[in-house]
Amino acid sequence: AVVSTQSGHYGRDTGNEGAIELFAQNTGFIFDIAPAFDAAVVFAEHRYYGVSMPFGSLNESFSDWTKSRYLTVEQAMADFAENIVWLRKTYFKSDDYVTRVITFGGSYGGMLAAWMRAKYPGLVQGAIAASAPVWMFPGMSQDTAAPYRLITEVFRDAQSDCPAKISKSWDMITKMGGTKTGRNQLSKLFRTCKQLDSDGVVALSNWLNGMYFDMAMVNYPYPTSFLADLPAWPVKEFCKRTNVSDDAITAIAAGAQMYSNYTGQLRCLDLDSDPAGDLGMTGWDFQACLEMILPISSNRSTDMFPDEQFDLESYVAYCEERWNSTARPFWLKYYFGGGDGYDFSGFSNIFFSNGRLDPWAVGGTALILDEDICLSDCPNVLIEDGAHHLDLRSSNPADPESVLMARKLEVEAIKRWTSPPATKVEL
Repeated sequence: AVVSTQSGHYGRDTGNEGAIELFAQNTGFIFDIAPAFDAAVVFAEHRYYGVSMPFGSLNESFSDWTKSRYLTVEQAMADFAENIVWLRKTYFKSDDYVTRVITFGGSYGGMLAAWMRAKYPGLVQGAIAASAPVWMFPGMSQDTAAPYRLITEVFRDAQSDCPAKISKSWDMITKMGGTKTGRNQLSKLFRTCKQLDSDGVVALSNWLNGMYFDMAMVNYPYPTSFLADLPAWPVKEFCKRTNVSDDAITAIAAGAQMYSNYTGQLRCLDLDSDPAGDLGMTGWDFQACLEMILPISSNRSTDMFPDEQFDLESYVAYCEERWNSTARPFWLKYYFGGGDGYDFSGFSNIFFSNGRLDPWAVGGTALILDEDICLSDCPNVLIEDGAHHLDLRSSNPADPESVLMARKLEVEAIKRWTSPPATKVEL
């Protein structure tokens, strides 16, 4: 979507793992600041997501490896680079040195925004990379359990006994799932659309695990409908609702209703569907299997989740069989991050922001706030009261001071990057 253009500057969202409309609707910051720069705003959909299927349909595009193999980070970035060149020539009709391009993105899109500046510095003058876990690939982060520890702390901050209830519930769900009577009770408590069988109990546990992760991600200070229709500070509201009963399962089920059906419009909990229907789960499963591998483990002694140790060898074996393809677990480490996985010393003009409440922050630059991480002008900000890329959302009266300050610093960085280039000196 292009909203304005006069100066030849434009801000560009680098797509994400889903239909572009979802991210355009939840990236209001770029629209808020565009008029101040007299700039255009462009959202480009990532290949193999939304309607951007290279072989016509989702099913056909993923029908076999000869068609799905074109879904890579490098190919997507090349699309964006070609699009920038096309826009400059056909839309802006301006010299490359006049049109200043700033990439924006959150999460995977934040990684793409940073990488576009790193790999195409002649096309992109700067990047705003929010909640981008750029250092979370195999061979980089050794603490794979850090995301679940952070989630546990977020729930504990909301209500001190909330993690204990969640931790207790896992074994209870497993035990109840071992009998027909117990499965019937679980079906009734969680209001599932289908009567749970043994596989359904596993699906319920997996759904709850994902719910806690997603709820921490979108723990925003006002109501939103990004991943699901949720109230302000949903983690706090979830924990509050668990107070209805001393029984852990009854308590968790009451809280889960807030996440699955906050508006009261749904008849039942469909474990086969995703509340965020516009996210491209097929495409992301392919990428997360073969290239965007982000190792995450859980440890019951330090967090509220069941023990699960990430094993790269077995994960790669599963993924290669699943997609009949070859995984590249270390490729992005070397392609973007340097041999040791943390070398951004040749990069510049990338603004990294992370939210203290965001599980993905532990895979990003939030770990080294006091260090210089690039050649020049790479601000690195931790938003104290922020969840997943809160700073990219539209301005809201409930915004905490920490996100207001982050946005101010981001605008100042963009001003530096869009200033007229120095006069060329002819020798």
